[in-house]
Order: sequence, then structure tokens, then C-alpha cells
Amino acid sequence: MDTAPPEVVSVSPQPNSTQVDLNSKIEITFSERMSNKPTEESIFISPFPKEPFDYKWKGRRIILSPPEPLVKSKTYVVTVGTGAQDLRRNHLSKSYTFAFSTGSALDSGTISGEVWTRQRDGSTSFGFAQDKSLTTSAFETEAEVSVWAYLFSDAVEADPQKDKPEYITQSDVEGKYVFRSLSIGEYRLFAVQDLNRDQVWDADREAIGVSTQDVELTLPDVSEDHVDFILALRDTTRPSLLNCQALNKNLVRLDFDERLREESVLNPGNFRIQSVAVSESLEVDEVFFTQSGAQNIFILTGQMIPEEKYGVEALNLEDESGNPLDTATNACLFVGSAAYDTAGPEVISTSPKKGESNVTQDTKIELMFDEPPDHPLVESSFSLSDSSGIPVSGKSKWENLNAFVFSPDTLLMGRMKYQVELRSENVRDLFGNPMTDSVFSLTFVTLNPDTLGSVSGLVLSSTLRSQTEGKARPEGNIRISRETALKDIVVTLSLIEKPTKKYQKSLPQPGPFLFGNILPGKYMIGAYADLNGDGDLTIGNPKPFTSSEPFTFLADTISVRSRWETQGVELRFK
Repeated sequence: MDTAPPEVVSVSPQPNSTQVDLNSKIEITFSERMSNKPTEESIFISPFPKEPFDYKWKGRRIILSPPEPLVKSKTYVVTVGTGAQDLRRNHLSKSYTFAFSTGSALDSGTISGEVWTRQRDGSTSFGFAQDKSLTTSAFETEAEVSVWAYLFSDAVEADPQKDKPEYITQSDVEGKYVFRSLSIGEYRLFAVQDLNRDQVWDADREAIGVSTQDVELTLPDVSEDHVDFILALRDTTRPSLLNCQALNKNLVRLDFDERLREESVLNPGNFRIQSVAVSESLEVDEVFFTQSGAQNIFILTGQMIPEEKYGVEALNLEDESGNPLDTATNACLFVGSAAYDTAGPEVISTSPKKGESNVTQDTKIELMFDEPPDHPLVESSFSLSDSSGIPVSGKSKWENLNAFVFSPDTLLMGRMKYQVELRSENVRDLFGNPMTDSVFSLTFVTLNPDTLGSVSGLVLSSTLRSQTEGKARPEGNIRISRETALKDIVVTLSLIEKPTKKYQKSLPQPGPFLFGNILPGKYMIGAYADLNGDGDLTIGNPKPFTSSEPFTFLADTISVRSRWETQGVELRFK
């Protein structure tokens, strides 16, 4: 069976030729007969022609005829992407690019980099990530992705949803791409999973990646590498309030059509509740949510009037992609309840889980309640002890009103059984209702530290290009001076078999790092500069434009073995 990839064996005009006749056609000859449609869709001509070329096949050769003469004194770049395939669906192993000029010289600018995407799950059909949080993910390079370069204009900002790019290429089987023979100027780049090959981004269906910053090619500095992208679907739909309901005299539930940004939800000032009949406001005391995330939220209020109609209005809320709440669907009516809250708080989820084994020694104890309990009562009633009954000291913290976290002061012992207890007869909710069970408890066992390994290495940075002087930049574009080194580096290790299992180290600046006491296995390792301080890798947005934070990944996985330190790992920002 034929499994050999096809190749481009000859082209016309000749690569790097000049003074090409304006009436010339472009011819590409392959090593074997090709599948016409996918090959035609994988041929890109830059600058992008206003009118499409006419394609005609003669055996292994394709002839591209321009609808009008070529432009005088212009460098043309032709790319045959890896989507081109022979009749047995064998793809080109690498993109093939050649350039020619209708003038006396070729443009010489180059931009190159890699396209990354969230690692395939293996258990489900693959889809690009749409949620914002990426630090728990492993990544891999992605082939056959279109990369678009727009010549930057002071007057017009590139909009990939409606503007076709001047230059197009495609990532190869290793996820690498390269633009050659670019003209001098400043470029904005996007990587797009252009499913319908129309050179326009469909935000609802197509993943897109944003570069860390615009690229300026100037003489003699006409080359730029490591301009990389992370592909992700972008949520462009505004969230809506679907339903509201009074659960008792002091509690209202709001249901939204998607998860909301937690910091906006937890602000009581973002909600207004008012009686319809008498136009009196109902006091909003606290807001919380449970394990479903900030999609189904609960509002603690002053006492309602039974059977009274109330209107609730949500303000200043955003979804996790930053889309503001739809103002046409941000209000809802509900009827006041006559019921009193008589149910006490319950623990609805824990970490570690009850009876869990092989728990890491640096674990934190997390308890999620179904409603806000009295915080001081929980803290005074909580205890963590080992199998000998020796208590473990630590610090208590509330992630939100109903999420309690206990952090031990030191690493837990290995191969030790621990017990968490909550003297729940002392724990009450904000209305004085006690927990049903007199004692809440769970046990877990820590792993054997002899099975653990470690990873050490170095984060390097040559810092990024300087900001263009005197040019107004679109708001949100991250620009870092060549003289200013990157800082606030976050290094992440993600276990390939379980990408949600991650280890993280924060460095004030590039330098050495050490991960100790980690599970054996194969890991993806990467780093990013947390420029906005939100604790996550911000991958940017195409519209309105915001740059991705600088990031770097090691293309190869690293192996961690028990009782062994994997050394010499280098992560380099360029």
C-alpha cells in the first residue's frame, strides 16, 4: 500500500527569480497525481489576490492563471500546505514555499514559529478548548493550521472576522510554520483552524490563536522567530439570565446559561432586587455558588414579603471569556417565599475525597458547603490529625463564602493515614441552623515518598522586542521593551495521562527551578509570564485585540522516575 507522502518536484516561475513577466502563470508539479480539491484548498498565494486564480490540472501538474496581470515590482510567495494530498490521502510532510518577484529584487523578511493546542484527551472526540483556564492543560503542536499575517496599518486594525490577510501559510506536521520573502513593515498575526478555507475567521466554529505581540521587520533586522500561538475556540456570546426563584424567605437562586466570572458574581453590589408593587428594595447581603461553578448562584437577602412580586436585576457581570451580560436578558421576576430556612449547612464535596489513597504530601484540605456557614465556628471546629492522633497545624482560608481551605504548615508524612474532623454540632449557617450530623469526618492516606521523583532546570529569556516609538498602539497589545527582562514566570508540569494533575512553580524572574516530590510518569512542561497577575495563562483575544502573554513549551515530554531527579530541562523565552 502506498504510504509515501507526495512531494513538489518542480515549480514555475523558478524559486527566487526576478523580473518575472506580469502575464506569467504559476505551475506546480507533484511527484504523483493529487486529489484536486484538498490540494487546491492548500495552495496559498501572498499577497492575497483580490480575485481568485483559475486552477487547471494536467496530470501531476496544476496551473494557476491570474485573472489579471501580476502587479509590477511585487514579490509573490506561493505556499503548498500540508493539507495537499495524493489520491491515497497521503499528505505533504512539510509545507513547500517558493517566491518570485516581478521587480528587480525579492523581499527578504521572515517570520516563523509554532502552533500549539490543548492535548487530545484520547477518550472523547477532540475539540479545541473554549474555557479560559489553561494552566491545568498539557499542550501539543498542531498541523495544517492556517497562519495569517496582516500588514499593520495606523488607520485600520486587522479584523480576521472580515478582512482577508495579505500573507497566508500553514503549519506542518510538527506544528511549525514560516513566512518567507515578506516586505518590510509591521505585522499582526493569527493562527486559525480555517475549516471552510475561506480565509475569514468564523468565531462560532473555528479555533484561533493570537501572538504575544505584533512583529516589526526593519532593515537590517528582517527576521523574527518563535512567534507562537495557542489555538482555542473563543466564546463571543453574551451570557443571559435564564431563571430566578425564591427558595425561602432569605434566599434567591439565579440560573444563567453559562458560567460567569467569579469575581463579578461575588460582588453583592452587582445585584438589585426590588418589590414590583411598592418599589422598595430588598437588601442583598451575600452571594455564593456551589460546585456547579458560578452558573447557578444564590443570593442571601433580607426577609421577603410572602407572595410579593420581586424583580431582580444583574449588573456588571461577565462570563469567563469576558463577554458582558446581555442587557436584554439581565432581569427576572419571582414571587416572595413564605418558607423559613430550617436546613443546616452540609459538606457537599471534599478534597481529598473520603478514603482516597496516594494523596500527595503537599495537599490542602478543601471543604465545600451547600450554603455559607458561620466561618469562625467552622475554623474552631476543624481538625486534621495523623493516625497517632497528633494534630497538624496549619492556616485556614475561605476561597469564597462556602469554600473552606486548610493548608498544613509543613509537608504531611508519607504513607500515613490522616483524619479530618469537623465537630459539626458546633457549626451553624448564618441563620443559626446546625449541621444534621454531630461529627463530619473523612480519612485519607498519603503516598509513599519513595515512589516520587523530581525535575530541575532553568528558565531562560532573551527578552522581547521593543515598542515602536511614536506609534499609537491598539489598546491591550502587550509590548515589552528589549531592555526589560520578563518577570513573574510560572512554570507548570502537567501529567500526560491526567492533564488535570499539575505542579506549578512561581519565579520572580527567569532562573533555576526545582519540582520535588512529584508522581512518576511522562509530563508536559512549559512556562508563561503572568503579566496581568491573574494566575493563569492569558491567550489573548482577536477582537477587541489583546495579546497573548509570553509562553514557551518543551516540544518533547519529560520522564519522571521514582527516586530520580530529571535534570537539565531548559525552557527558553525568545
